[in-house]
Amino acid sequence: MDLSIDRVEQEGIVLLVCAGRIDAETGPELVQAVADELRLGRHAIRLDLEATTFLSSAGISHLFETQKSAKGVGGTCFVRRVSPTVKRVLDLTRLSPLIMEAAGGAAEPVAGRSPTPAAVRDVTCGPVALLGLEPHAGAAIRGTLFGEPRDAISGRAGEAVKRRIPRHACGLGLAALADGRPAAVRAGELAVLAGAVFHRPPQAHAAVDYVLPQGDLLADVSLLSGVVWEGIPAARAGFEPSGDDPSVRLDDLVEAVLAQTQAATLGIVVAGEVHGLVGVELIRPLAEARAGDTPVAGTREVAATWLSFSREPVHARRTAAVVGIVTRTPAAGPLEGFVREVPGRGFAVHFHAVVFPYRPLRRGGLDLAATVADLAASTPLAVMHLVADPQPVLGSGRSEFARGAVWFAPLELASAGAAP
Repeated sequence: MDLSIDRVEQEGIVLLVCAGRIDAETGPELVQAVADELRLGRHAIRLDLEATTFLSSAGISHLFETQKSAKGVGGTCFVRRVSPTVKRVLDLTRLSPLIMEAAGGAAEPVAGRSPTPAAVRDVTCGPVALLGLEPHAGAAIRGTLFGEPRDAISGRAGEAVKRRIPRHACGLGLAALADGRPAAVRAGELAVLAGAVFHRPPQAHAAVDYVLPQGDLLADVSLLSGVVWEGIPAARAGFEPSGDDPSVRLDDLVEAVLAQTQAATLGIVVAGEVHGLVGVELIRPLAEARAGDTPVAGTREVAATWLSFSREPVHARRTAAVVGIVTRTPAAGPLEGFVREVPGRGFAVHFHAVVFPYRPLRRGGLDLAATVADLAASTPLAVMHLVADPQPVLGSGRSEFARGAVWFAPLELASAGAAP
């Protein structure tokens, strides 16, 4: 007998009943079972090892791995019952106090939790459940628009605007990390998340480069076009499907967030466990743009030499951080050329997503800076410009998340000149 795992729910706790061996070969099955529960937002997990017949040192390592995964999202995973064989191993290794549930069966306290503020509430908006919604209070965040996106992607961009990114800034654009080379040669999709900057160079299968704010180290960027705002959005909530659907569409999430405010324009950040992303990536330097040969030349054949399109939703079972702006339509002023209307919705958006290896996210509202730092502990896999392509049959679809967290705030924007 190898390992079988049965699942039982008991008063808000998920009990995984393990029968058989937990060793180097079967331990990953238990780790995956716990990860699946965390992915669904079940963060109080207990293990029943009463029918476990063997526990090796490798198996013990996997038990600690389940604890680490649960702790990483603010949850707990402890062993509740053991067989005599397992008890002997844990006693001999003196690991019982670390692995076993505390006497009395009470869940261990979760570090960093604070009492729930009175204003926090759960809200259902159609297919989206907003969990622990903390509404926005205070003045709007101020941001700056740089350049003209249409000019940037058609090869008519002027001198890049160089900026140092403050520690708590957010934003997105066509830009590059300032390294002395012309921005038109290096500019690609760029995302700024709580001062961390992620950049994808304009080439096929490019590795993502990034700078994290550490000590006095802040990122310098060269923007052909984009928007940057200072400050982390104050309103936040967790989110998950409100019904039986396995995921939340990004545009449904935006609609749910817009229902919580009267603001015309919002800055939004999303961290979510990915069900599927739909987007494009720039694969040629904009310095090569010529008349009739640009990403917006108007023909599919030419566009395909510039942009890599997701033909279907991609990056499932990974975790992504999305940053963008949303404005109610019709968009006016300098935003008109920066956002694109979402078909069938009353708003226009511009979103960039940074994709990371899978990391489970704690259910409910999270701290944005801490979440970004945790995600950035793994090497980022991609930076994408997200699009909505809902055409029947031929369309690629829309970006969707299994669950996650969203931060948002009213955004007031001013345009910047071309000079640094």
